[in-house]
Amino acid sequence: MRLAFLSIGRHIHTERWIRWFAERGHECHLLTVQPGPVPGVSVHDITSTFGPKPWRYFLSLRKVKRQLADIRPDLLNTHFLTGYGYWGHFCGFQPNILTVWGDDVYVTPFENGLKLRLARAALAGCAALTGDSQDILERCVDLGADPQRAYRILWGVDFERFRPRSEDGWRRDHGFGPDDVLFFSPRSYTQPYYNIDTVIAAAAQVQAREPRARFLFSGYEGDPAPFRRLAAAAGIGERTTVLGRLPHDEFATALNACDVFISVPSVDATAVSLLEAMSCGTAIIVSGLPSACEWVEDGASGLVVTPRDEAGLAAAMLRFAQDPALRKTCGAAALAVARRDAGFAANMEAVDAIYRNCLDGRSAAPEACALPALRRRGPGVAR
Repeated sequence: MRLAFLSIGRHIHTERWIRWFAERGHECHLLTVQPGPVPGVSVHDITSTFGPKPWRYFLSLRKVKRQLADIRPDLLNTHFLTGYGYWGHFCGFQPNILTVWGDDVYVTPFENGLKLRLARAALAGCAALTGDSQDILERCVDLGADPQRAYRILWGVDFERFRPRSEDGWRRDHGFGPDDVLFFSPRSYTQPYYNIDTVIAAAAQVQAREPRARFLFSGYEGDPAPFRRLAAAAGIGERTTVLGRLPHDEFATALNACDVFISVPSVDATAVSLLEAMSCGTAIIVSGLPSACEWVEDGASGLVVTPRDEAGLAAAMLRFAQDPALRKTCGAAALAVARRDAGFAANMEAVDAIYRNCLDGRSAAPEACALPALRRRGPGVAR
């Protein structure tokens, strides 16, 4: 197949997705305003710098149309509903498969009326839709997407990289002792809805009752300095390490080095870091969002708390700190769920099936991950 992708450049989600197809011999083209080299992929810069933002957007749309006319792909896969999704819709190319990511569905369409109308148009016009949780697909249907053409596709986990193993050396090198209980929060520093301030406030409560507690933060984007200052102001600075972006291999190491993974946003799709933590058999605390509760059952495969509930989060942290057996059993249960459903290769095979079905109408679509099948199975931990 000759495939074109409209997506955020220099992003691990984009690169892993497209390289999977390139490595299987497909001709792949990435159209982006964040160009950078991707092995085996032709990258096309669609950036326009002339004039005010609406004019630049229009000029980039013209570039998208020209590039697609030159490439003549069999299929277009547009990633991210807002921005790229508008280009994907208004360029008029079909079949256009739309892949949504997270806040492009949960947040941005509701910032003003124009963005809402554009989002509705892009969702109604795509040939098929993929998203990484049933909840985000349902939100898209509410905005006009066809539920019969909506599929849950995970970013997926590389099980060779993310698997249980001892990382005592990494703990020691970063100043954490063998008897410490290490809590790890690895969400972006740029968005307030990730609630890192809540994690720091809860950590301060935990420190007062659990002398072994230690805290690790890393962010895949943004400036860590304000959070170092916030931790110091909360009185946990001496027990806390605040890092920037960890390379993907080192992130797997950090997950195995920690005792408890924390992800408690107010809005989110299925966080790939959550699936990676599950795949390492790590004890998990998540906020009670539908997308997280598709994967974590409270008290069985992790602990679930209300977003921005400092006392509730502190109680969950203390429960795990004081009960290593619970950490072990929850980690093992989470690992089993991840191994069953979250593999990268299996999810990309489903994408390949969606592409082929959209192209010829005869190839079988992956019905097991289609929204109607998810609805029939009902709520609960993913299966």
